[in-house]
Amino acid sequence: MCLATAAAFTMVSRVWIVCVLLLLSLSSCRCAVITGACDRDMQCGVGLCCAVSLWLRGLRMCTPQGLEGDDCHPYSHKVPFPGKRQHHTCPCLPHLVCARYNDNRYRCTSDFKNIDF
Repeated sequence: MCLATAAAFTMVSRVWIVCVLLLLSLSSCRCAVITGACDRDMQCGVGLCCAVSLWLRGLRMCTPQGLEGDDCHPYSHKVPFPGKRQHHTCPCLPHLVCARYNDNRYRCTSDFKNIDF
């Protein structure tokens, strides 16, 4: 009985040592966790802006600029924006415009004929 307990203790000790060594090796490597969280547009890549998250209050995420048909905000058109964005949508891509449709929703469009001024 004593030999079985000693063997189990030795096995647990070895597993523990391996886990500690693994954790130490991970903490000494140069790595980053990329979550997409941001504070300002400058932290996001090309074609992205730092927009307010719809799911987590107070969190901003790097979000793609609006494509044709995407929802947009009519007063949000500058990228990069110098401050913190207050909207959950990014401005439209440069070749598109944010226009109001008949249903009173704003969407990115390249169809300049149907813009409701």
